Amino acid sequence: MRSEPLRVGVIGFGKMGLLHASIASGLDVSRLAAVADPTTGVLDPLRRFKPDVSVYDDYERMLAKESLDAVFITSPTHLHASTALACVSAGLPFLVEKPLSARASDGEPLVAAVARTTLTNAVGYMARHVDTFRKAKQIVDSGVLGRLVHLQATMYVSQLFRAGQGWRYDPAHSGGGVLITQNSHLIDLLLWLFGPIDRVRGHVKSYYSEKVDDFAHAIFEFRSGLSGYMDASWSVRHHRTLDLSIAVHGHAGTLQVTEDDVRLYLDEAIGEYQSGWTVFRKPDLFEGVTIDVGGPEYTRQDEQFLNAVAAGRSVESDVQSALQVQRVVEAVYESSANGRSVSLEP
Repeated sequence: MRSEPLRVGVIGFGKMGLLHASIASGLDVSRLAAVADPTTGVLDPLRRFKPDVSVYDDYERMLAKESLDAVFITSPTHLHASTALACVSAGLPFLVEKPLSARASDGEPLVAAVARTTLTNAVGYMARHVDTFRKAKQIVDSGVLGRLVHLQATMYVSQLFRAGQGWRYDPAHSGGGVLITQNSHLIDLLLWLFGPIDRVRGHVKSYYSEKVDDFAHAIFEFRSGLSGYMDASWSVRHHRTLDLSIAVHGHAGTLQVTEDDVRLYLDEAIGEYQSGWTVFRKPDLFEGVTIDVGGPEYTRQDEQFLNAVAAGRSVESDVQSALQVQRVVEAVYESSANGRSVSLEP
């Protein structure tokens, strides 16, 4: 392990760039060394309050001039792959915000380039680090539910009730609407928990938006034999924050998980788990973090990535796994467009 903190750069200094910069500044393993963003107004306060941080309006100049150990990429989605490729060329480990790219075809050259290196890389699917979903992963992996049969999964947030403005609502820049943005967190969780998806039948609908989807629905068939549905929208009321919910039914029991709690029902006691209902609540599962900016899951994600960089290790939520999310997303869009189910290649 290194004795000196990692010198960290941030590309893109919007909300997520500020979040990652704050975490990197608060951890012992790292310090914020440089920031790049083409918007001058965004950088002026940073120049005043953090004069020790180098500031650039061009990330390529930052990569060329600064001696960095790791980079966070939080630029608009259509720039993710090309920016990450520049980091690969510079030999720099990187964490890129989700989704991986606007289209799978944009992410594939990046995945191929990373595969030729030993660079630590990660994609910002932070929901894996939420206490309740981590507990759900332990339960699923333990096998106590028996053979998994049926899945119900939803993602709702009350975000959009009129036409949105900006790059997020332009599919050329964002890749699409709710399905590829917030709901990619849910698809990543489903792949992480239950393994590869073989077949998809999907439907998307625009209501408030002209060019992107406000509602998304899909039926998934997993390689394991599990099947079920996903429903998502950023245009439903009464969900102030991102609301992820997963319920899976197995031969031996049922598992229900949200960000608030995990509910396990077993027909018979197995190992450490009793028969009947057991409820694990988020406060009881909580493990402390060094700094909390936006939620402890972001700290865990960034700390995992930076510790992996310092030790020369890999992380599970990498560009390869994120490409699988991208392919599922595109299969839903394709199915919705042609009215037929779509098979995903192994």
